[in-house]
Amino acid sequence: MKYTEINIKQGMPMVADAMRYLQAAITKLKKDKYECVLIIHGYGSTGKGGAICEKARQWLKAQERNGKMKAVIFGEDFTLFNFKALEFKNKCRELEKLMSVCNNGVTVVEL
Repeated sequence: MKYTEINIKQGMPMVADAMRYLQAAITKLKKDKYECVLIIHGYGSTGKGGAICEKARQWLKAQERNGKMKAVIFGEDFTLFNFKALEFKNKCRELEKLMSVCNNGVTVVEL
């Protein structure tokens, strides 16, 4: 499974800029036949989720609901106790390291 990571919080962009980057990156990755993407969006400094995290996750989940992505799993849900996450990790070995940590600042996507 073709894997990559994208960091949409790098450089501390405004939410709209981060979202434009995320949407453009997903479009390009699909075209380039990537199937597994780790999106680094951060979690925000307040401890309850920042604006980029919230907007990115809302958009990604909407894409999943609309059938444009096969799976969207938040970092904190990417555990041994989540069957969908285990199945995805077995397809994409690069995600193995994510199983051992609870990372609210990332989301895993199967395109």
